[in-house]
Amino acid sequence: MIMIVSSRSDEASTSMGNFLLENYNFKPYDGSGNDFRQGNFILRFIDERHLYYDRFEADANLVGNVGSIIVLSRHSSVADIKSLTVHPTGNFDGAKLGGIPGKLSMTDPAGMTDALRSIRKNYKGTDFEVTFEATHHGPYLKIPHYYVEIGTTHNQWENEEALTAVCTSILDTKKNVNRNYVGVGGGHYMPKITKYALENDVNIGHMLPKYQHEIVTEGIVRQCVEMTPACAGFIVDRKGTKSRVRDILEKVSDESGLQIIQI
Repeated sequence: MIMIVSSRSDEASTSMGNFLLENYNFKPYDGSGNDFRQGNFILRFIDERHLYYDRFEADANLVGNVGSIIVLSRHSSVADIKSLTVHPTGNFDGAKLGGIPGKLSMTDPAGMTDALRSIRKNYKGTDFEVTFEATHHGPYLKIPHYYVEIGTTHNQWENEEALTAVCTSILDTKKNVNRNYVGVGGGHYMPKITKYALENDVNIGHMLPKYQHEIVTEGIVRQCVEMTPACAGFIVDRKGTKSRVRDILEKVSDESGLQIIQI
């Protein structure tokens, strides 16, 4: 079972949740008015802001047999970039936007990477960029999960082409058997990692961008591996990765038998 979470405190999240409810044959799952089901999917509406919501796992246990969670969210961009994004959650340092300082959540590499590919395939317009984002913000979860976001203003959150692409892709996503990797290097939108994932049979879990490299330790790298299920190694944007971080990756890879793919 896959649980899709829509927050009424987030306009884009609400827009996506309502679009799913109105167009994809979801039916009431119980009498609460918050839970709806379509096949293998449970659509749950919550009142709280998802970044700080601490009952995801309790909700999943109530539903039963939830293998992964997809959180619907708005995307904010200082540069006002119109984008359709997917990303894992966790904090490499502090926890200004939910989660736990220094703790990374469990990723869903196959689901998240397949969602990226599906959104790229299903989006027929030209206004939005389809891309990964680096690991950031809360909540902290031990259940595999990822965020799906539409950015960056009200006009985009109500854009029917974007909503159709995202919602269709969520329901079309199928878990593949590609190998899972941690993505390292580049800017927040992980451009080289995104391109490589779209063009090759790999899945990406946690993503460690260059702007976090000053605080990277061996412990952070090992946590990226641990919270990327069945991690096979690292896909590294070489030019976008500091030399000291490359040294850490090589040490961890040598000691753990992991692969490094340089791009």
